[in-house]
Amino acid sequence: MSGISIESFFAEVKRRFYHFSLEKEETLRQLLGLEENANQFTFVCSDGEIIAPEKSLLLSKVHEAKKLIKQNSTFIRSVDFLHNHHYEYFVQLTYAKRHRFTEEDLFEWSDPTGEEYSCLTFKQLILGKIYQKTVFEPNLLEIDFQYRINTHSFLEDKSNGFTILEKCNNKFFPLSGGKSLTYMDQSCMPIFRQVNPFIVEMMKEKDQIPFTWIEIVQARNKYDLLCKKYPKQSFSKKVNKYPLRYTYALQKIQPRVSEKQFRRISASVEQNKDDIFPSQLFHGGRKNSKDFCIELLVSYVSTVILSKDIKEEEDDVFSAILNHYQTILRDYLSMSFELKEKVEFNFRTAKGLERNHDLIVRKYNLRKAKRLKDFKLKQHEKYNRLKKHLKKNPYFTLIKTNKELFLEGVNMHHCVYSYLEKIQRGESIIWKYERQEHRYTVEIKKRKNGRYRVVQCYGKYDSFPDREELERIVEEVKASPYK
Repeated sequence: MSGISIESFFAEVKRRFYHFSLEKEETLRQLLGLEENANQFTFVCSDGEIIAPEKSLLLSKVHEAKKLIKQNSTFIRSVDFLHNHHYEYFVQLTYAKRHRFTEEDLFEWSDPTGEEYSCLTFKQLILGKIYQKTVFEPNLLEIDFQYRINTHSFLEDKSNGFTILEKCNNKFFPLSGGKSLTYMDQSCMPIFRQVNPFIVEMMKEKDQIPFTWIEIVQARNKYDLLCKKYPKQSFSKKVNKYPLRYTYALQKIQPRVSEKQFRRISASVEQNKDDIFPSQLFHGGRKNSKDFCIELLVSYVSTVILSKDIKEEEDDVFSAILNHYQTILRDYLSMSFELKEKVEFNFRTAKGLERNHDLIVRKYNLRKAKRLKDFKLKQHEKYNRLKKHLKKNPYFTLIKTNKELFLEGVNMHHCVYSYLEKIQRGESIIWKYERQEHRYTVEIKKRKNGRYRVVQCYGKYDSFPDREELERIVEEVKASPYK
């Protein structure tokens, strides 16, 4: 592990933090049912930092809960810890030297005799419940603890070297770089800094991108990490100056944009004035999807172009206007991707975005018209109650066929036809709305709680609906039975 073995790492943790160990004091061992073990230490932690036992609110609550059960054992069987106190949890650190199983060991009732390896395990124990155990002896009260357990393991042997794994569903996988390394990273930073300063640098980024901790530990810096991970690609040493997620984002969007546009985005990244690819973009979701690339580009355009164009508006108005143009931008990008066109943002204002959007809509519709086949759209059962309800309202007309959806986009000069796949998957349903001078396209989804809600409502050229008319539409949809 870059100059430090697992054994010496454990020894350093022991040297620095043994005085915080719950095994050190007999009263704390009894409180939590811990056994004294020279190779095992349990700490109270909060937000990645070891805290002194006497300052722990969690330990005091454990003491109170056990006392409550003992004094009222007939009536109180358990105490739940639904909301952890100040987000405190336990980390149990165990060091062991073990031997791997060999084929011969499988047929012998003996300990494994294969290659020796060192194992350092970090278990995060999140307390969920303290409860009475079922026993068959009268007047005997046994109390136990129920934890949610997360496990990370450092392994080292002569054949395979060093690796870092996490346990998930009883299987072990390489530990992803965006996750905590030890569950007490803040306290361990000085130790890791001695091992490799790059580890500490990456601990601070915490972005969910496809790099493992073992890849990070074995690299000197971001440039070294990227060169080892992607040997067929070339990188500038400038990547060391900004978050790793920026370089990863550039990799993802490069095939989607023109060379000129890619140079512009790269320049914005290198200037590092604005956070054009914020961390929340990388939390969850599929990183290889079209939608992920769209969100990266929406973030870039919103930060570099749109926010500067509409910055003088008040906060609530700014947010509403920005959301509106982001919707237009997503449609623009989705159609560009489907047409397999390299994206280039040849506009500097929100109005310029609208003009580019209208151009791509016409091109998209013309391309679709040449090979358009008519068929009925899938009718998903979860929208049956809504359809029955809105059928009674003469202002709503359900779009039922592929051709109707296409013509709605042509007539309204927007890109509703690009929603075809969403409709077929049952993610939403599209309606025409027409009352007097009001003419809108309405997208409706079903929430997880079952209720229907209007997610989009636009007039011609993606114009905003009249406020009172929108309220009328929303209330009508809300009034639909959903159970």
